Amino acid sequence: MELIDGKQWIVVRKSNLKYYENVELYYRNPAGKIALYKPSGMSFGDTALASKPLLGSLYIRPEDKNRALREAQRGFSNDLTTRTMTKDPTKLAALKNDLTIIVDETLSEPRSGGLQVLPDFVSNVVDAYSGQPSIIKHLARISHTDYSTAIHSINVMALTVGYCYYTKRSLEDTHALGLSALLHDVGKVDVDPVVLTAPRRLTDDEFAEMARHPEAGAEILSQYDNEFQLAIDGTLHHHLKLDGSGYPSGISQPISEAGRIISVIDAYEALTNDERPYRSAMRPLAALKLLKADTDSGKFDATIFSEFAYSLTNFGA
Repeated sequence: MELIDGKQWIVVRKSNLKYYENVELYYRNPAGKIALYKPSGMSFGDTALASKPLLGSLYIRPEDKNRALREAQRGFSNDLTTRTMTKDPTKLAALKNDLTIIVDETLSEPRSGGLQVLPDFVSNVVDAYSGQPSIIKHLARISHTDYSTAIHSINVMALTVGYCYYTKRSLEDTHALGLSALLHDVGKVDVDPVVLTAPRRLTDDEFAEMARHPEAGAEILSQYDNEFQLAIDGTLHHHLKLDGSGYPSGISQPISEAGRIISVIDAYEALTNDERPYRSAMRPLAALKLLKADTDSGKFDATIFSEFAYSLTNFGA
């Protein structure tokens, strides 16, 4: 946010401008005052933006944030059918970048109500790729210069949807598991950013803070309706292991299927994409070998691990 004339204003991300048809946009005029740039009800696409270059930033009012977020989610969803038809790596990278921005904004303040439209949003993403499942596999592979919770969550969602395609899950199950995967780390919003991005191994106290994020995520999702029940299970259970290790401790009920699926995929994605100063990201086969050893020792569900491993090489079979 920026403080202008004693009032807070939210800077708009340029990639989302084309979606804000029913949101007022503001700019700073030459005198440094906030003025209306576009009223509600007026839309402009990429061509209009190119013909009307922006001098500086555009802003929305804080009270319009959730409305703007819903507009961006719906607009992105409406564009998906056309945008997923391409196999152009540059266009696919741009698609993932736009998806990352929307997910990042959605997860940044999950208690503000912005998650409410996510079930439909994820369903649209899944449906757009359902006719060409190999493309969503590539979505997870597209690298990003700034690895973040949003990037990780999108990758886990893409790999989970791929797993669902391979195991011939129903579209309803695929929608629900995709949503659960996208939201599995939503509780990290309560983790100190210094801890979240620490370029080293965490101290015991820092790890204890990080280990609270599954419970924080379940608490956040509990304020929403029944569509989020599977996501609550996946969020709460994705760091629990079948041998009783993992966290949070004290969970008495059996680990949910969503938790068992996401735990395998979450671990694989982190091992293959999250570059740390104290360890390099692993090649897929090396990561699978490591997870296979953990599966053999009783940490992961053996059937789910096997199905996931095959889903990586037999996508869409």
